Amino acid sequence: MSSVLPGLPNLHFICEHVHCPSCSGPLVVKKVKTRSVFIANYGSVKVKEHIKQCRSCHAWHSSDELPMLVKKGSNYSYSCLVQVGLMRYKEKKQISEISQFFKDDYGIAISDTQVRRMAYSFLHYLGKFHYLHAGTINNYLESQGGYILYVDSTCEGRAPHLLTCIDGNSGFVLYSQKMASENQADLEKAFGKVLQLFGVPLCCVHDMGRGINNALDTVFPQAARVICHFHLLRDIGKDLLGEVYQRIKKMLSDKKIYADIRYQVQATEKQTGGREAARNLFFRYDKSEQGSADQLTGMLYGFLLELKSWENNGDGYGFPFDRPKFAYYKNLKLIYEQMTEIERLGFFGQDLLKKCRFHKIKQVLSSVLSDDELAKEVEALEIHIEHFDRLREIMRIAIPGDKKELNDQGKIKNQSELLQVETNLKGYIGELKSEMKKLPKLKVVVTHLEKYWDKIFTRGIQVNIQGETKTIFPHRTNNTSEQFYRRLKQMLRRLHGNSKVNKDLIYLPEEIALIENLSNQTYINNLLKDESKLAGEFAKLDIEGKQLPYEKQDLELVMPVKIKKRLKNFTP
Repeated sequence: MSSVLPGLPNLHFICEHVHCPSCSGPLVVKKVKTRSVFIANYGSVKVKEHIKQCRSCHAWHSSDELPMLVKKGSNYSYSCLVQVGLMRYKEKKQISEISQFFKDDYGIAISDTQVRRMAYSFLHYLGKFHYLHAGTINNYLESQGGYILYVDSTCEGRAPHLLTCIDGNSGFVLYSQKMASENQADLEKAFGKVLQLFGVPLCCVHDMGRGINNALDTVFPQAARVICHFHLLRDIGKDLLGEVYQRIKKMLSDKKIYADIRYQVQATEKQTGGREAARNLFFRYDKSEQGSADQLTGMLYGFLLELKSWENNGDGYGFPFDRPKFAYYKNLKLIYEQMTEIERLGFFGQDLLKKCRFHKIKQVLSSVLSDDELAKEVEALEIHIEHFDRLREIMRIAIPGDKKELNDQGKIKNQSELLQVETNLKGYIGELKSEMKKLPKLKVVVTHLEKYWDKIFTRGIQVNIQGETKTIFPHRTNNTSEQFYRRLKQMLRRLHGNSKVNKDLIYLPEEIALIENLSNQTYINNLLKDESKLAGEFAKLDIEGKQLPYEKQDLELVMPVKIKKRLKNFTP
């Protein structure tokens, strides 16, 4: 085993006391323990621990400094553990990259298995450190007037749900827990721990899940509540548009229009001498070529590319905010009308139209537009889309054409704007009720809005910060949690290169969510002052033997191997 400092002398650790702290008897060195310890920045060193014994009471006394360097019985220092954890979860390094780094920079050969163990241990230490410093976190939360609780969970496949509770003001991840499902009983226990650790929030922002709603009603009855406006609009839109949209989607698919358009694209490229040649005709425009085959081919190729690009187009919000199949049909109809006008004006001769596949392309579009049943469905959907998009504009969330996508937190900045939205929404509900006889589906919109009315609008929260009264406006969406989960899953995918993260949610400790705090400089400044002190803080946890301020129950969703082996020969 090599070392960063060749020939480094042995490190000696000896009890500093001369007399026994208990009986004041004399202490003498009775034995010396030697072991190799791996230290970040130094490599492998030999540690000699001189252990003393009292001649009077025979009590043993060891060095107080060695436990700050390495845990009893371990060969890897706390500095190694912290560096592995930070490289793994903060810098998103793979196991092999970490092993190679320690070998190249410190001369320490660590197996991949040991790196993985240390990375998991890092998460457990981080969780213990976080929850045992809840008092320090509370002091900061109080200095900002309190905290706004953002609650959400994520899951994938049959993996457990990972629940997180985030403060919207500071961005601190306050609590995380794995649970089998979003059931009310488990959520009440989780929120009870949040109440025990951090007190009552100023406001809770969450989605429309029944379990979360009921659990928050029980644990935080006095806290203000805001349901995510984005989730509310999404539920309304799915109920209002979903059925007819799915019919349109199926009808377009049955007509094989997407395959036909792709075939026409390939045929046009082949006719012009390849994709690059077809694209050159599309980009090239020369007045001297008006009425030529090149101009017509470039124009038709542009039409086909336009349709191909609209198969799954949208603003990044997903259905029902984005309706790519509806937009595809409307675009197809527009292109058909333009082609009809080109033919009517007679810019190109019939022989040229035939040569450039004009009629074949037009026939493909006509096969869709001639379907009267499909046209009626599109017309019905368009009427309901107008009502839904108007609701989006009134609530100023996910407005059509906005490019903020899922980062949209809403466009309301002050109390007067919020009151204006509330007034406009009341008026719009009245309009919807008057049209419900003609359009029965609109009842869905009214029902949702009236059901959640008390949780849609929350007045500004007055708080006292350093003697000054300030007003806090909670975000109207739960996108704080949604963005957090996107970052978490992106990190997990980087660690192993797979798109699915269900195994990570099963096997990784629930403290994985707390990694986010280490990228929050405010969190570091208040709890550590400096990230380099993390190793010392982890050492103190073992030395002082502190326990979590609540009872932790691990969720066993994967059957242990020993039980699986026993079941093979199990006979009831």
